[in-house]
Amino acid sequence: MNTWELLLNLNQVCHFCSRERAGTKATNSELKRWCKNQVVRINGAVFKWDQEIPDVIESCTLFTKNKRVTLL
Repeated sequence: MNTWELLLNLNQVCHFCSRERAGTKATNSELKRWCKNQVVRINGAVFKWDQEIPDVIESCTLFTKNKRVTLL
């Protein structure tokens, strides 16, 4: 599984809110942009959107450079 597939699977369960259009669910294109902009940190490391991620995930953080971050 890569970072892109992880976000797609999480979005089916968590329903990420769009950062581009207030009040709507994040689209698949938006999730892919998040991955390409490297806003996803898994186990403390940034992975490229198509790079394989570890089988064991201890932490997943989104938007670490902003004041508000999402921890999973």
